[in-house]
Amino acid sequence: MLREYEFTVVAKADLPDADKQKIFAGYEDILKRDGGEFVKRDDWGSKRMAFPIRKNFRGHFMFYDTASTPASIAECERLLRIDENILRYLVIKIGDKVDVEARKVELAKAAAASQRQAEER
Repeated sequence: MLREYEFTVVAKADLPDADKQKIFAGYEDILKRDGGEFVKRDDWGSKRMAFPIRKNFRGHFMFYDTASTPASIAECERLLRIDENILRYLVIKIGDKVDVEARKVELAKAAAASQRQAEER
């Protein structure tokens, strides 16, 4: 049974881009197991953090809105805890049941409304 989660990962910013993409791709593969899908994938890029984490002042942020199984989430969390290149992560369960296509439409409508409001200003 798929559940909806928000999944945010902060990796070391000083890693080469190829390594960052490889790290994120590995976690994406785990989240897609057993029929998991991404509702939204957003690369926020490298940002300065409010406080240093393990002597790192910058982090590369990646955000996922995903429909996945609890087992896939548990496996990702297990691997994130032991990965030296990951500074922080946060997983929030949004709902027990998810209709992926309906969520994608809902997010597209919200983005269009936000775009219209920005243009009106």
